Amino acid sequence: MTLLALGFTHFEVDEALASADCVPATKVLEIARIRGPEGMAAVGDQLFFIVASSTDWSLWKSDGTVSGTVRVEAIAPITAPGGPQALTEARGLLFFSSQGVLWMSDGTASGTHPVDVPQLTNAHPLREYRGRLLVLRPVPGSGDELWLTDGTVAGSRRILGAPPALVISSFPSSSVETASGDLVFRGETVADPGTPRLFRLTRSGALVELFRASGSGIGITQLTAVGDRVFFFTDELAPGEPSHLWSSDGTPGSAVLLRNFGLIGPPFGLTAFDGRLFFTASAEDGPRGFEPWVSDGTPAGTRPLVDIRPGDAGSLPTNMTVLGDRLYFVADDGVHGRELWETDGTATGTRLFIDIQPGAPSSFPYGLATGNGKLYFVADDGVHGSEPWKVFDGRPRQVADIVPGDGSAPIEAGVGIFDAPAASFVRAGGFVYFLTASGETPDNALWSMKTGSYCPQR
Repeated sequence: MTLLALGFTHFEVDEALASADCVPATKVLEIARIRGPEGMAAVGDQLFFIVASSTDWSLWKSDGTVSGTVRVEAIAPITAPGGPQALTEARGLLFFSSQGVLWMSDGTASGTHPVDVPQLTNAHPLREYRGRLLVLRPVPGSGDELWLTDGTVAGSRRILGAPPALVISSFPSSSVETASGDLVFRGETVADPGTPRLFRLTRSGALVELFRASGSGIGITQLTAVGDRVFFFTDELAPGEPSHLWSSDGTPGSAVLLRNFGLIGPPFGLTAFDGRLFFTASAEDGPRGFEPWVSDGTPAGTRPLVDIRPGDAGSLPTNMTVLGDRLYFVADDGVHGRELWETDGTATGTRLFIDIQPGAPSSFPYGLATGNGKLYFVADDGVHGSEPWKVFDGRPRQVADIVPGDGSAPIEAGVGIFDAPAASFVRAGGFVYFLTASGETPDNALWSMKTGSYCPQR
């Protein structure tokens, strides 16, 4: 066995894994940078994504190999105002919207076409729900309808339509599914279009209004389900105004104001973990900077989890990601720089997980994502540059050195709601995928790694 040193921690690994034959990351596609790959979505064992060439917007797929990374079908000419969007998996198929038309694909050219359901020609995909695709269908003059579809006429049905006449938000973050299978979504009535509301659509088809904003100019944001409870923020759309955290148990009139936050910036990173809500926030009524917070849905139970970096600077937790019975995030305690932290949901169980670049320098982890029981992220150990890492069974490891030496792999980081960092990795089947883009070349590249791969540092 060989003993490897990573930061402050030592791990044993098989000699076989340290052989020169270890190839943990494969460049499966490299293209001239016009647009893409983008919009990555996993469907079964395959990854689908969009690429823009000099002539068209096209749908591609990959099975993790070079030979299995192929173009499926051209979707729209490059002169179109925008490419396919909202790639969504449902019932083992891919759905997406292009130029206002709902499409579906089974991964073949002949099976990639507009959905042949007359009522859903101009529908917009929202999310997978109850094993089918939930779509929003606008009806001019009558508001919006919600439908479930599997892409066939027989498998499509309306689950919500007028009355009442509603205008429903089409943003993916504007709807969530509760543990009981109810759909909670944001919308307005046609009769009162300036007042945002929250609605709950039960599995039996009953529509319940959960919350109504106090007037126009107020946004309902960051809708997050924790079991059957729903959390959300209301924000006055003006600079310098606080954000208000609310919670509802799903019954009419149950919404309760938990706390006001953040004159210096809105909270972000709402994450369900251990039956509670975790997020990053700055208290409105104190000097504390951005720190991790927790809420059980009551005012008394909405509090700082721990003050990692006391004072105005704050530790600024980002990338909150659940793996098993731990919540991982990136923070700076003022001593070790920005590094990977973990918590079991308690103050005493919140700790620095690993100091990848020892001492005050930061390893700047980003892009946290899970797949096949592992946590993937990008970090810089001060020797190999920014490269892919993973955590498995509580052990962190660098899994590739894409740019040998101290050069950094230009792995793209997504941007989530309120500019919070989003995942850089997507899992499909036995592979995880990521993108690289270099400002020094006109090329983008799609990479795949087997989820079991591990090439240790030498």
